[in-house]
Amino acid sequence: MQQRWLVTLQDLSAGGRQWDADVPQALLADESVGDVAPLRDLLADMHWQVRLQRAGALFRLIGSWQGVMRRQCCRCNAQFDWQMQGDTAWAFQLGERLSGTDDDASECEYLAAPGEINLIDILREDVWLSWQADVLCSAACKGLCQSCGADLNRETCHCRADESDHPFAALRNLRIE
Repeated sequence: MQQRWLVTLQDLSAGGRQWDADVPQALLADESVGDVAPLRDLLADMHWQVRLQRAGALFRLIGSWQGVMRRQCCRCNAQFDWQMQGDTAWAFQLGERLSGTDDDASECEYLAAPGEINLIDILREDVWLSWQADVLCSAACKGLCQSCGADLNRETCHCRADESDHPFAALRNLRIE
C-alpha cells in the first residue's frame, strides 16, 4: 500500500495535513489492504477531500467524499450507477482515555503511540456507515408487477387483477336499499 494513505499522528506538523485526491478504485477493492471490508462494486476512483488537524492532544479528520457504485434497485431489481457521497468526521487521541476527561474528547478513538491510522480504512468505514440498504434507480421507479413480475418501468402489465380473495370482496355483492 502506498505510504500516502498511512499517517502517524505523533509526526503530524502543527499545520496539519490535507488531501484532495482521487483514491484508486483498485486500492479500495483490494482485500489485502487494511482491515475494513473492501468496496468491490466501485465504478471509478473515489474523490476525497479531507483535512487532519491537531488541537492540543486531539486530532480531527474532517472532510467529504463521493463516488459511484454499481447497485441493484430495491423495487425493479435493475442494475444502476448509485451516486454516493458523505462526510468524514473522526477524532483521535493518543494514549488511553482517562476518567474525568472533557466531553470534547468523549467521541474520539484512542490510539497507542505513535498513533498510526490507515486512511483507506477510514474512507471504507465512512462508506459502509452511510450505506443505504434500499436504494432506488430513480424516484419514479414503478417496480415489478406483483403477479407476473413484469418491470413496470419498461412495459405495461397485462395481468388481470384478481381481487376475489380480497377481505372485502364479498361486500361487492351486497345491495343496500
